[in-house]
Amino acid sequence: MGRTSGLVAASLSIGTVVLTGCVSNTEKPETFPATVTVVGNAEQADPQTGQCIVAAVPVAPNDTVWIHGESAAASARSVLEVGTVDRNADGTGVCTYVAHFDAVPANQRHYTITVSSSAPYARTFESPAFHAGEIEDGATFYLHEFPPGTDPSGIGDGDRGGTP
Repeated sequence: MGRTSGLVAASLSIGTVVLTGCVSNTEKPETFPATVTVVGNAEQADPQTGQCIVAAVPVAPNDTVWIHGESAAASARSVLEVGTVDRNADGTGVCTYVAHFDAVPANQRHYTITVSSSAPYARTFESPAFHAGEIEDGATFYLHEFPPGTDPSGIGDGDRGGTP
């Protein structure tokens, strides 16, 4: 009886090691760091605060940025940091922000980016789908898409624009 229980214990230990290895591979996907650039043509741009009004939505430093993969569990969160706020004489301008992500799940074919304004009556900008390589290489998300040929800065023409 002692010999049989020893075999059972050894079999259970091996089975546990194999099972544990399988579970940890699916629960913790490989990740990669990423930096996303967020650009908006602003109706109002304030270089001192970094706040810009884009498509009637206030966008500012520390607003939340998400990268969402195809599965619900594949997401990463960051905040906007001011890159540049270029203000024109009439108060309009171009605002560029960056968001740094330490661990974006690497096992997704497509991703979307959302920027959530933390101002009262918060609204969200959502990007069209980006391929994994675009996110890894540093995607640029344009917050307001102009019809082709009408964007005076050339920023929105033919690029990834989102809808507020």
